[in-house]
Amino acid sequence: MNRTDKVLKALRAQFDKHFYMPDRCGVYGSIIQLIGAEQFTWNGLPDTVNSHWTERAVNTGIAAFYKVPDGLSAVNKGYTVTPCAFKGLLNNTGVGQAITAHGTDYEISFDMEKDKDKFVLIRNNDYFYSEYPNLAWFAEMLSRTDDSEKALIIWSKMHPIAKAQTGIEANKLQEILQNIIENDDMYNVIDDNTKAISPNATSRDDSVLRLTDENAVEKMHFLSEFHYELIRRYCTLYNMPFRTNSKSAQSLESELHNTDIFSQVINANRLKCRQEAAKEINAKFGLSVSVDFSELIKKENKIIDSNVQEEVNEAKNAENVSRETETETERSEENGETETATAAEETT
Repeated sequence: MNRTDKVLKALRAQFDKHFYMPDRCGVYGSIIQLIGAEQFTWNGLPDTVNSHWTERAVNTGIAAFYKVPDGLSAVNKGYTVTPCAFKGLLNNTGVGQAITAHGTDYEISFDMEKDKDKFVLIRNNDYFYSEYPNLAWFAEMLSRTDDSEKALIIWSKMHPIAKAQTGIEANKLQEILQNIIENDDMYNVIDDNTKAISPNATSRDDSVLRLTDENAVEKMHFLSEFHYELIRRYCTLYNMPFRTNSKSAQSLESELHNTDIFSQVINANRLKCRQEAAKEINAKFGLSVSVDFSELIKKENKIIDSNVQEEVNEAKNAENVSRETETETERSEENGETETATAAEETT
């Protein structure tokens, strides 16, 4: 590898580092990233920039909108949005003296004062926090839940093997279990006389122990519910619509939306930071960029607002009915007292 290739590889590594998702996240790494990047929609961006990759960059915590200088990159031209990092001392608002932005084959630095007209910072939130550690946690937990389900399925499909008797070597048992996994149709037993592995079932008496877990279905149900709960928690955090026919979906609307304020505050702050950046981009570069919640999120917000309003109306109606009932009760009591008094006077 020549020096140029090494430099390009190092630059690409700096760029990819911002989007790092551990390998243990499995397929959920890309799925969770896709969901997170589709929460906001950018409009009016130049042709060299798109909404999805803008969000991916901003979700790293902080990104920069700027124009790539001519000759700096072989493949990147015009305006772009890439992840960046602060350099130098931080002031009281958490902003550094300079930033270094990373592209796929270059890096570029801007001084916060001298070059302030050449770039615009786009914050993910007021604290410059990245979404990726949070995304990675959910992706990893979902992936590991799948691994647990797979392991449970393999375990429940295991054929009988002999009980481990005194003197059975641990590596013999390990070899048996490995054969079970690799050869699903093979019975693996240990001959009690020779203590050797046999490919055929030679015993069907009490010395054979079934490894099939009688509680496998119950455990699988638990893992499935845990998987569902992880997705629900993720969607709730980012205010994503999550419809289901499960038991929890039959709960009261007030129970389903009792964490709305949590997601509303987080996402309102993230939208505010993006809209402030869009306004600055337009002022500095003469563009007409705008950003808002995606249509999916807008639809969900309308549903939430409608459900909340319906609950408020139902509560008001219930309160009115309760007041009317109390009034009727009071009138009945008053009429009863009047009739009792009149009867007493007539008796007198």
